[in-house]
Amino acid sequence: MMQDNMMGIPVDALTYEQIVNDVPIYLTNNKKMTAISVNPQIVTEAKKYPEIVSFINQSTHRIPDGIGIVLVSKLTKGPITTRVAGIELMTKFLAYANEYKKSVFFYGAKPEVIADAAKNIQEQYPDLVVAGAIDGYTNLTEEEIIQQINQQQPDFLFVGLGFPRQEQWLARNVDRLKVSIFQDVGGSFDVFSGHVKRSPQFFIDYHLEWLYRSLSNPKRIGRIFQLPVFVWRSLMWKMRK
Repeated sequence: MMQDNMMGIPVDALTYEQIVNDVPIYLTNNKKMTAISVNPQIVTEAKKYPEIVSFINQSTHRIPDGIGIVLVSKLTKGPITTRVAGIELMTKFLAYANEYKKSVFFYGAKPEVIADAAKNIQEQYPDLVVAGAIDGYTNLTEEEIIQQINQQQPDFLFVGLGFPRQEQWLARNVDRLKVSIFQDVGGSFDVFSGHVKRSPQFFIDYHLEWLYRSLSNPKRIGRIFQLPVFVWRSLMWKMRK
């Protein structure tokens, strides 16, 4: 598998098809597959969290989830030419689970969001098994969360706690969980629940979802500047290397 390096963070040159084709290998061999998104925010801030850097390094699939990652790789003649969006990958994982009647577990988001997301996903994918869902505001201890997940032994676990919580949680607990396929999914539960609309197709087609989300949410307006800063810093880092 070819990979690039963004300021010390490895990112794999992958496509949706390659990732999904790997799923049965991990399921049938009882191995753990960690499909972890790498985007400009994570690259820029990961050095604050050594455990996340270590976790990404050890993950089986480091997903190029961000047009900034693709742009820097192209500008420096790297191997990454295609973005793999986390929410699109989650959709493909759910479709696989539906086709092969696999089980899924959801952890994260607000109580009403995760409940609606689980309901909508079950309706859209009637042949998969929703083994359970725990919201990100639960009073359960970490140990109790792990016990609940392990009681169900789901094939897929989707964790949507936002950066850096979801990566930190996975870094601590992947080895303790009886799960084959892991994915950190950020705010994807919000979209699946219907509480948040995904970006219009124009923004998706032109890889501008980050801009739409920033403009539509005042709390994210500062992220408009994050992409150009990331591109500049990444290019300078590569030049020094």
